[in-house]
Amino acid sequence: MGKSKREREKKSAKVPLTGTWTHVVRMLLFSAAIITIYLAFATLARGGDVPGCGPESDCDKVLTSSWAYWLGIPVSLLGLGLYGAFFISTFSLKIGQQLKATRALNSLTLISFATLAAAAWFVGVQAVAIKAFCPYCCTAHALASLAAVIFLSQSGNIASRLSVRLNFGVGIGVALGLVAVISAGQILLPKEQRGAKIVDLGQAQTNAQIAEVKPVSKPKPTLPPAPAEPKMPPPAVATVTPEVPSTVKAKPFLVPRTNLSLDAARLPLLGPANAPHRIGCLFDYTCHHCRQLHGFIRTAIDKFDGQLSCLMIPMPLDGSCNALFKRTHRDHVDACKYAKICLAVQQVAPAKYEAFDRWLFSDHKTTKPLAKVREHAASLVGAAALNKAVISTTVQQQLQQNIRVYDLNSKNGGKSSMPQTIIKNQVMFGPPPSAIALQAILKDSLGLK
Repeated sequence: MGKSKREREKKSAKVPLTGTWTHVVRMLLFSAAIITIYLAFATLARGGDVPGCGPESDCDKVLTSSWAYWLGIPVSLLGLGLYGAFFISTFSLKIGQQLKATRALNSLTLISFATLAAAAWFVGVQAVAIKAFCPYCCTAHALASLAAVIFLSQSGNIASRLSVRLNFGVGIGVALGLVAVISAGQILLPKEQRGAKIVDLGQAQTNAQIAEVKPVSKPKPTLPPAPAEPKMPPPAVATVTPEVPSTVKAKPFLVPRTNLSLDAARLPLLGPANAPHRIGCLFDYTCHHCRQLHGFIRTAIDKFDGQLSCLMIPMPLDGSCNALFKRTHRDHVDACKYAKICLAVQQVAPAKYEAFDRWLFSDHKTTKPLAKVREHAASLVGAAALNKAVISTTVQQQLQQNIRVYDLNSKNGGKSSMPQTIIKNQVMFGPPPSAIALQAILKDSLGLK
């Protein structure tokens, strides 16, 4: 009986603990780790600005949110540590090293449950809290979770060959504990919103305005000369007709590090026209960060009474009029139409834009329906005039100029975040965390008091 048992143990010792499935697990973990390294680098070096994730895209919303951190540490680094431990531990499942293999089996079981729990937590956060999904993150979670499922499906066979018994209850308990620790850290001690990135691009290279294509006017038909009117004697008392005051042309707004400038008369202006300091804000009404910054700018204009004005530069994140975007995110559908309405109101009745802007941004958290926005604009400037202006060459051309400025800022500044605020020779990418933070930036850059 004893001899038979020893022979069985000897025979089982020759059976490998792992099979070809181990290579699949390692490849899945290696792929997940590569994606995670990429995300960690983007978070640490670029503040979550990942190539392939445009401004206001789903992955941009996920990677720039407070949920992308745990106690100030990018969660991608925690994931990288977990996947690395998983990958390395698979090499410890060797025949003839009973104690080491048993420890490795226990560790791998716990890590597998932890991997599944972490994936469930972070995908759930994206679905419920952020309401956006990062394809990079989800792919990494899917690869690592598949590796965990494959390992757990084989863990029973490994345990039997090692003559040990696995306790999945402990693994599930550890997984739930990990989720509790992660969630507590993220909910109770969330990372503060990242500050805006400010890049000094240097002075504009010229004051020349952006060239614009003017429609060719048809020659007027030649009319026969009108019959000469009989000369009347001059009146006894001369009357003086007051001259119509000439409109002072707005000073062009220079774009730093370029040979471009914008015709300020064609763009909406917030604040006094004669303010000694003027900034420019590239915004998209459908962008929640842009609406947030708009509120901060309004507060700053009131704070620096008479000293500051802001040129509003509509720049839609919508592929229907912006060739820089191959795909339009669901949040930015119709962004081009909103932008054209803003420019049309400015073109038809500049004096009425202030009232339109205050109505449009009365709630900075939500976007007003397009039909309602167009209806309100028509009530201010007239439906016929609005419709004509929206499709005019002037509005179409201005929109493309604004897009050009965004493109150059993004290339020169190495960042494509929106909104973009031009402050003298600097461009601020994204919104600052608060109205007070924006005021501090303006004081430092413009010397405001």
